[in-house]
Amino acid sequence: MPPMTLERIAVQCCKSCAHVLNSDSSETQLRCGLGYFMQPPLTRKQGRMDSYPVVDAQERCGQWRDSLKGVLTP
Repeated sequence: MPPMTLERIAVQCCKSCAHVLNSDSSETQLRCGLGYFMQPPLTRKQGRMDSYPVVDAQERCGQWRDSLKGVLTP
């Protein structure tokens, strides 16, 4: 694996998550959009921003921890 890929895997957290939503209404400016992105794309509708949990840029949810195990396990 190229070194850049290993570095990206090592720092996976909310700030680099594909599911993060930028939000002016949260103190951290970030909200978890996992529930939104889990909906089928054709029927996906965004709810009010306050319905998505506020997250910190350095946090890691269970989704990250589970995917890291799969990536790092031989």
